[in-house]
Amino acid sequence: MNIKEKITETAEKIYDLASEGKYDVKVNLFSKRKKGEKPAGIKVVSARDTAHTKKWRSKNR
Repeated sequence: MNIKEKITETAEKIYDLASEGKYDVKVNLFSKRKKGEKPAGIKVVSARDTAHTKKWRSKNR
């Protein structure tokens, strides 16, 4: 499997995740970064809040 096929396969998987609506996909390939920070490429984040984040947000309000 060459690199072009791997990139295509990965893009298809990310597209499927985004189209389902269960996950938020953030793509930021050209971000301004500070010293020592890695550039944030692709982040897949659950669209549903977890019990931990609900509890944390309620404490900080």
